[in-house]
Amino acid sequence: MSIITLLHKLVPAEMKFFPMFESLSEIIVKASAAQLLIFEHDDPAKQKDMFKQIKDLESKGDEIKEKIFDDLDKSFIPPFDREDIDHLTTSLDEVINIIDGVAQRIRLYRPKEIPNEFKDFAKLISKSCEQLNTAIKELHDLKKPNKILKACKKIAELEHEADSLYHSTISNIFKKEKDAIELIKQKEMLEHMEKTADAIKEVSNIIKTIILKGS
Repeated sequence: MSIITLLHKLVPAEMKFFPMFESLSEIIVKASAAQLLIFEHDDPAKQKDMFKQIKDLESKGDEIKEKIFDDLDKSFIPPFDREDIDHLTTSLDEVINIIDGVAQRIRLYRPKEIPNEFKDFAKLISKSCEQLNTAIKELHDLKKPNKILKACKKIAELEHEADSLYHSTISNIFKKEKDAIELIKQKEMLEHMEKTADAIKEVSNIIKTIILKGS
């Protein structure tokens, strides 16, 4: 039993962190939805709006992350181990950063064509982010982890789908794309999307660790 778990039996924990975790997860959902719209629209003006929206969300996420760290330094009884709060906050922020990284690569690289599989990948990421949001919203009650674990299981399933799609898409890119520069663009964009799926699963793993320690 950790010292935080023991203290929770004696002193109420500070609950102010949960709304901030939820704000980060909601930003992730919005960013992933904006990313999907980039792949669904060919209109440069619409894409430009999505690029800006994701960048603004990334900046807002940084603000919340810093607020969490600042409050953590001042907190006497956090809701769970400080190290886990650090890991959870950092990993949530990393998901936002990678989504922004994908958007910025599309904006800067200006690929001549984006394969349809990229949109399918973005859909999987968006679904994973929604499941992540579900898990985060239930973190305030670790004594009833069923919804959290169900969401984490779904994230693992979606990550497996994303992994399979990544490999098949990479294979198709190398078969179909004859322009070496365009191939490099598409490959790097896809690799960052795959990193997004991995980062979401990493958040899920941290959440499961928190549940295990709190049980």
